[in-house]
Amino acid sequence: MVVAEMKQRSLEEVKALSEEEAVEIMRQAGILGAGGGGFPTYFKYKDPQPHLIVNANESEPGYWADKVLHKEYLDEFLSVYEALKAIFGFEQVTMCVHEKDREWYADYAEHADEGVYDVRCIPDKYALGEETALIKQITDTKVPRKVKTPDGSERPGMPLDVGIIVNNSETLFNVYNALFLGKPVTTKFLSIYGRDIADLKVYEVPIGASMTEVLRIAGMDVESSGHLSVIDGGPYLNEMGIEELGNEDGFVRQMTNALLLIPKGTKSKDYAEVETEPPEEGIVSLVGDVSGVRMPLGGRYLEPAEPLVSTGDEVEYEQKIGEPVDEGFSIAVWASARGTISSIKDSIVAIEGGGPSQQEAEAEAEAEASR
Repeated sequence: MVVAEMKQRSLEEVKALSEEEAVEIMRQAGILGAGGGGFPTYFKYKDPQPHLIVNANESEPGYWADKVLHKEYLDEFLSVYEALKAIFGFEQVTMCVHEKDREWYADYAEHADEGVYDVRCIPDKYALGEETALIKQITDTKVPRKVKTPDGSERPGMPLDVGIIVNNSETLFNVYNALFLGKPVTTKFLSIYGRDIADLKVYEVPIGASMTEVLRIAGMDVESSGHLSVIDGGPYLNEMGIEELGNEDGFVRQMTNALLLIPKGTKSKDYAEVETEPPEEGIVSLVGDVSGVRMPLGGRYLEPAEPLVSTGDEVEYEQKIGEPVDEGFSIAVWASARGTISSIKDSIVAIEGGGPSQQEAEAEAEAEASR
């Protein structure tokens, strides 16, 4: 069994990792596809392909997190592209962006001759079946609808079947954090926009945080907002987060890309033409600002991780609380807040008490940087 230590590594140390070690680090870091489906990222890399496509087009109106991440962390993305190319032998790394967002990625043009990646623009429209549509648009390759398996059954076609791995931008940022910093996934970058929201902002939110609490911190008068619903996602690809704000609640997931507020009873697609201005503050961190979280041990594709904690235990921020199991898809789970385990029920670990203070988080980040 491959042992993958979660620790800081230099670029050369990361490039020296074996495929098996890098895959296990992704699994232990708890990385899922941060775009929509939440497919476990480590599984895609167990069968390396020649072409990595970076899905940076954010088709849903109102999504800004990926664009802001690329602005804030240009060097980190360049490093992870170089590292993944070395580890998995990618012949090409392609960044896909919308025509309208071309200027947001202009900084990458200065590095285009370094042989790490290329940037390709696609039309400014929402694409149903995002990954397969993206592949068809930029490579003129069609992912098969069905693929026969050795036992004679059929399964849906995947990008892997045509020599391609597709990752969302935030997913690759999480891969960078895991391989270079030894940092697990405990937060989610998301936009908040829609009715009664004056200025769009991009927040870094602890996974499992209450949507109601996040909106309150963002400045909403939650108690007077029962006329609104909260959509987990955008106008097209979404799930209901809170049907009646103020009277029920929902929780931020690793796949939550935005909280869209619309009048209760209306259709989300009615807001497909919504226009939003770029956020002016960069990324606003809510780490340490929420009163508690509810951490899922499993998920849509995942077998629940084995709990490493019990009710009443005190846990620290980024403490490992779930060990991946051997059967099926499974990933490790890490605490997104510091506090007391108040319950473990239905594969949900509830932590009450909040995470580290912002001062502690900033001090820790400075200490890591100095090391």
